[in-house]
Amino acid sequence: MRMILPFRILPQMIEVAGAGDVMNISLLLVCSLTASFLTALYATKKYGGEKSNTAVIFVGINMLAAVLLICFFGCEAITVKGIIYIILLTLSSYADIRVRECDDCCHVMIVIAAFIGSELSDIPGMLLSAMITGGLIMLTVIAAKSRIGGADIKLSAASAFLLGFERGIAGLFFGTILAVICNIAAKDKKKGFPMIPYLSAGFSAAYFIQMI
Repeated sequence: MRMILPFRILPQMIEVAGAGDVMNISLLLVCSLTASFLTALYATKKYGGEKSNTAVIFVGINMLAAVLLICFFGCEAITVKGIIYIILLTLSSYADIRVRECDDCCHVMIVIAAFIGSELSDIPGMLLSAMITGGLIMLTVIAAKSRIGGADIKLSAASAFLLGFERGIAGLFFGTILAVICNIAAKDKKKGFPMIPYLSAGFSAAYFIQMI
């Protein structure tokens, strides 16, 4: 697998725009903006919070992600899937921060989104990726008596289903390392912290890794 290098973003954007896809790009961005805003309203209604600030956060994160996805992949199915996936990760992170819970519907929607642009022959590998990744986390929890919650395990398994085994493991690794770095200096070592935001960051980064 390989990561698309940042210095290739601008040339790809120019190439995509020059191909006559400006209308498609605009439509995709408008849809992303609308979906992000509506998801923010849903999040504040269900989990609480200030609507305007939450909307700014959701729209800011997901519009940036949408632009990067378009730059990296163009107007393809992988871009649409990525936009939906990152919006769901943002919602999951918000829920975990606010109430330390994440509804199963988020995990189910990630699984559904995984079928966008996928072929029937990909399904066995996707299922195996989800089972192995989820199983590894459960074994870690049992062996190390970790405080990783059920929602973290479900999100990781659903993400591995969408990303595949190698990218799923990479995202899990990125997110775990980020969580350790950000919380290593925490004053209250016994107090838990929301893990999903870190996992979401890791899985989002892993989405931009292309398989070869």
